[in-house]
Parts: sequence; structure tokens; C-alpha cells
Amino acid sequence: HFHDCFVQGCDASILLDDAPSIVSEKNALPNKGSVRGYDVIEAAKAEVEKLCPGVVSCADVLTVAARDASEMVGGPSWSVKLGRRDSTTASLVLAETGALPSFKAPLDTLIKTFGDNGLNARDMVALSGAHTLG
Repeated sequence: HFHDCFVQGCDASILLDDAPSIVSEKNALPNKGSVRGYDVIEAAKAEVEKLCPGVVSCADVLTVAARDASEMVGGPSWSVKLGRRDSTTASLVLAETGALPSFKAPLDTLIKTFGDNGLNARDMVALSGAHTLG
């Protein structure tokens, strides 16, 4: 989930595919081979749309899915405030120029990047560990 939130905010911009006016964040080097499960989010969004079309954003679906995944593996659960708006743009440039940490980044850079986004070292370890599960 931080792969979305660190770039332009928690706006589901990571879900946008390439289009004439969009270069997808999916193709950013820090996301390649790391972020997956797009099909799960798309399926969840499709089910939500059947029940309440045009009401729940992809950004909210992504956030709820992250919370549910944490809970399913024995991690914490939390209340999710809904109401996020979906982005209509993506930023491959931001995703590749420091908004997302490189898998090669040294520890101090990782701690700073997560800290710049309001997260501490413990959060960083938990979110990084999620990569081994997801």
C-alpha cells in the first residue's frame, strides 16, 4: 500500500494503466517485481460496484484490502475512514526519483524515506516484511 501512498498520496494512482496521457506507476523500477495483486483489487472493486455503483473509490478499496491482508496474517486491524478520491493521473517520475525507496537503498535512506511519510522504523520493518507475504 505504501507504493501507492508515497508517490501522490493514497489515491490509487498505482492502479492506473498506461494511457495516452498517463505513464503508469506500475512500471516504475521500485514497483516492478514487487507490487502485485492488481487482479485481486480489481475483483474486489467489481464486487463493490455491483452493490453500490460509483460510491466507493479504488483508493478506499486498496486501503481496506491492505487492512484486511494485515488482519488475515495475524497482524493488526484498524478502522478505515472512507472517502478517498481516486487519482486521474500517475507519476512514474515521482515513483522513480525518490518517492519510493530502492530495494538497494541503505538502512538510513530507508528510515528517512519512511520517516518523511510519517512512519517509524518499526512501521518500515512491518511494511517491508509484508513483501515476503504478498
